[in-house]
Amino acid sequence: MKNVLLILSFCILNQIFSQGVIITSPASISKPNNSFSLNNKRALGDTIILPFFDDFTSTKPYPDSRLWIDSFANVNDVFAISPPSIGVATLDNLNKKGIPYRSISASTHGESDHLTSKPINLKNYISGLNTIDYKLADSIYFSFFYQTQGLGDPLDFSDSLVLKFKDSAGKWATVWKTIGQKNKKFNQVLIPILKTKYLYSGFQFKFINYTKNTGNMNQWHLDYIRMKSSRNRNDTTIADVAINQVPKGPLRWFESLPYNHFKANISNHLLGYHSLKIRNNFNSGVNVQYKAEVRNRYNQLIQDYPLSASARNINLFSDSVEKFNTFRFDTLSGTFPSFRIKYNIFPLSNDVLPDNYEALASNNEYTKTVQFGNTYNYDDGSAEGGFGLDYGSLPDGPGYIAIKFENSLADTLRGIQLFYNRSVEDVEFKSYFLTVWKAIGEPPAVNMDNDVILRKQEVRVEYNPDGEFITIPFDTSVFIPKGTYYIGWQQNNRYILNLGYDNNYLYNHTGGRNPNLFFNLNGYWEKVNSNITGAVMMRPIFGAPIPKASNINVQSKNNIKIYPNPIQGHSKLNIESENPIISVQLIDITGKTIDIQYTENEGIDVSELNSGVYFINITTEQNIKTTFKFIKTN
Repeated sequence: MKNVLLILSFCILNQIFSQGVIITSPASISKPNNSFSLNNKRALGDTIILPFFDDFTSTKPYPDSRLWIDSFANVNDVFAISPPSIGVATLDNLNKKGIPYRSISASTHGESDHLTSKPINLKNYISGLNTIDYKLADSIYFSFFYQTQGLGDPLDFSDSLVLKFKDSAGKWATVWKTIGQKNKKFNQVLIPILKTKYLYSGFQFKFINYTKNTGNMNQWHLDYIRMKSSRNRNDTTIADVAINQVPKGPLRWFESLPYNHFKANISNHLLGYHSLKIRNNFNSGVNVQYKAEVRNRYNQLIQDYPLSASARNINLFSDSVEKFNTFRFDTLSGTFPSFRIKYNIFPLSNDVLPDNYEALASNNEYTKTVQFGNTYNYDDGSAEGGFGLDYGSLPDGPGYIAIKFENSLADTLRGIQLFYNRSVEDVEFKSYFLTVWKAIGEPPAVNMDNDVILRKQEVRVEYNPDGEFITIPFDTSVFIPKGTYYIGWQQNNRYILNLGYDNNYLYNHTGGRNPNLFFNLNGYWEKVNSNITGAVMMRPIFGAPIPKASNINVQSKNNIKIYPNPIQGHSKLNIESENPIISVQLIDITGKTIDIQYTENEGIDVSELNSGVYFINITTEQNIKTTFKFIKTN
């Protein structure tokens, strides 16, 4: 029974679940702490003009509303493998809140995500002072790149991706389709406009994926969608060098951890470098220069990496990694400080395609923000898979998962933050025990005699309505001394808890089997299989007490949480944000602004407010504004 282990994926064949790797893409989970350079070449409007171009570097997690009319696709930078540029649109079987479109079933399938363009004027164009009608002879071509699977589960023949054009009569016609296959490369497709019924002012196109009703298991990734006149069937060259992966480092083991823990052992937590990955999409080598700068949350310069004195050659059609030495952290201040690294690349030739298509953003610039918080995060906030126990032929009985952590500082463990991955089966309201161990009998031990349990609390699966992390406070806090401890769970029945699995995680940034994961189905602890390299999305919470509120009275948007809601009497309204907050504004139902005092890590006193409905506007870095509605009761 030794391999009766973990379901990291489910390839479905003849309605039988087989063990393997699944990659899922919750539409509401994305990397909140990274951003792209944005410009305003296109404004909001009803109809757009050629050229049409999107490499999905301008907005996330939803498609840019300047180009698209719906928000079902998930724009992300984590699910595809070696895309032309960072950012793809992923189509799966989850809506924009990460909830399956239909009841989960391996035996049925149907229409799922859509990606629909705004109306495009293919009737005429302006040349100087003249308005000229388009003709078929103008050689308008539509092209795009697609990838099946990526980091996801292999697709099969029951999965398909369809492209439709809308004609002047308002009818949608299928102009291209492909079926699922195990193919992780990006393929380019070119489609000419050969019918006059498409040469009108309201032309639209849309992608639709058809897939099994298994949540987020099967994915299609789209990139580099472009449409322009004066093209031809050989116009496949991409004169573009682009950043195409989230930068790595400079933290070694974790994406985030409490700052006081970090300071207790800085040398252990630093990787020693941070790195940038770029892709040359052109058919010959390109010389590229690099620069970067690091700033704290107050926009003060911490480290400057000036433009490289000499360019480095990047081979045709290949990825390349540039490393930067780490920097000093002694200028950071506050309980939850942050820093951001802004990267720029400067190709010295063959980098003209995005500009020629009036791109909405620059794929030569990327900003990564690292926010110290109150949790230890192995994961990066995105679930590329699901993780759970597969009992195989074993009967009901105790099963355990343990995740190993190393505490740099003695502190109080207040609870667990975790992400439920909604696919394969619905396990809401299933019961299990969150567990904290001081020690377990790691292999080669063959018993549990040395297990030391510090905390065990029964909980039930409760999906977050926004498809994001939930916080489970412990009834009684747990003191964790400096050193090794474990968090995880015990379940007593055969079901797949299916926590989020971050497949981008690389142990020590080098990869290989994750040595911090253990399972127990036979009365003793075992290491996970060698193909299990990612991180389970469970995060220990340290420090100040957390309000004992379920996710029902926690509101979450854009990686900001407010709670409790509704709020009673003399309680304080709490705000948690993964990005630094610039301003907070409170407005009553009449639109009147109410004076408030907001200080980081302290709640807003609403005791003097009358009962009723209120709105709170929260603005974070990058000038992202989020509005919540909350109810005050007496």
